[in-house]
Amino acid sequence: MKTSLSIAFITLTVLLLTGCAGKSERQFISGCKAGGGDTAACKCIYSKLEKKFGADALEHSLHTIQQTEEFHREIISSTYQCLKE
Repeated sequence: MKTSLSIAFITLTVLLLTGCAGKSERQFISGCKAGGGDTAACKCIYSKLEKKFGADALEHSLHTIQQTEEFHREIISSTYQCLKE
């Protein structure tokens, strides 16, 4: 019985930890939706940006006051790609 409860607890913990979006992703999606995007498109855009820049560099770019021109171009490109899908 204890083993079953332990396995269930570990499984639930892993699912909760892996199923939760990071703070930067949640903030990005929230801002995207506030700007008129739907959840699926906003998640798609974030995913494409994360693939392009990597998680750490994307987080840094999102929290930098003066973002690079390349970053802005990539946001626009990712947005168009996601809207086509």
